[in-house]
Amino acid sequence: MMKIMRPIAILAMSAGLLACGGEAANGGTTPDSAKEIGEATTNGIAGVLPDDMVVGAADAPVTVIEYASVTCPSCAAFHKQIYPEIKSKFIDTGKVKFVFREFPTPPVEFALIGSVLARCAAEKTGSDGYFIVLNGLFQNQRSWIGGADPKAELLKIAGQAGMDEVAFDNCLKQQKYVDMINETVRAGSEAFGISSTPSFVIDGEKVTIRSVEDFEKRLNASHAAATGENASE
Repeated sequence: MMKIMRPIAILAMSAGLLACGGEAANGGTTPDSAKEIGEATTNGIAGVLPDDMVVGAADAPVTVIEYASVTCPSCAAFHKQIYPEIKSKFIDTGKVKFVFREFPTPPVEFALIGSVLARCAAEKTGSDGYFIVLNGLFQNQRSWIGGADPKAELLKIAGQAGMDEVAFDNCLKQQKYVDMINETVRAGSEAFGISSTPSFVIDGEKVTIRSVEDFEKRLNASHAAATGENASE
């Protein structure tokens, strides 16, 4: 099981993005310890947890959880090619609420930096800011991971959510989000056997998705089971 133990400041330094460390900043609604998060995940991990980032209506009958990494090429492909159609047909129509949970994969330093930036964006603008950064990370994955100046590329992405360079640098000094993500990895691994990305859980069941058609078929079936409606479109 993946373990993320080093402070975010050290991770950022190893990626060449930050010159100095710092203590965790206050703010946001994040629990101050992984213990609190761990207690929260013992109940309802198949549903929406207090710190989950969610798209869709709270009362949508079907819950989809994606465990993904912002450095994962397959995750980026999903969000570019499949997610827009799923959002249009199922999320925007109130059938599905979509939960995104971080599950960093190599290069883990970059995955953590991207995930923490998204979390910091959510401190001021909620899930909207989070998903603005997340989308930017996926859409520009090659540029900020493999480019000559990763920090400059990440600043552009963070700027879309209203973060300036001072906020950017302060964000990467926060340990609390590293603890949160580490706990998400642990809980997902133990509850659902998550070991790769992207991985999907639909109404508490881990599923394998091979295509947009496969995803739609499973979502239609889950919606029918939850509501008693016919599964056909």
